[in-house]
Amino acid sequence: QVALLGLDVLGAFVDRLSGRFKPYTGTVLLPLIDRMGDAKDQVREQAQNLILKLMCEAAPPMYIWERLAVGFKHKNYRSREGVCLCLVATLNIYGAQPLILSKLVPHLCLAFGDSNSQVRDAAILAIVEVYRHVGEKVRIDLTKRGIPPGR
Repeated sequence: QVALLGLDVLGAFVDRLSGRFKPYTGTVLLPLIDRMGDAKDQVREQAQNLILKLMCEAAPPMYIWERLAVGFKHKNYRSREGVCLCLVATLNIYGAQPLILSKLVPHLCLAFGDSNSQVRDAAILAIVEVYRHVGEKVRIDLTKRGIPPGR
């Protein structure tokens, strides 16, 4: 309940400040990555929605993703999974144009070998979404990184 109310308050700040919230995004993103690893589904979902709201109102998507990429190496598997799912949501909303996917694909390649199956599945889902938006360039990039063609 406390986490949900805190996320509501942060959402209100983003609504109120809009672009002026940009200097605070770095401070807010690390706790949001932690909240994406929460035990409750509702908290994880609201944290992801707040990240997407930051991309819409406070800063461009790639600006957010440059700071959000540390979540691919988070100690909590739910946070790592949440970051992959957040990339899928970002691609569905904004497409591939505002993102520099060549910076994010290496993180997904590392997530393919994650110890948790949910993280691996989320990484595969994210790379499928990247492929849907970009095409064959991603397949070529994956083979360069040593990912087997069958996979």
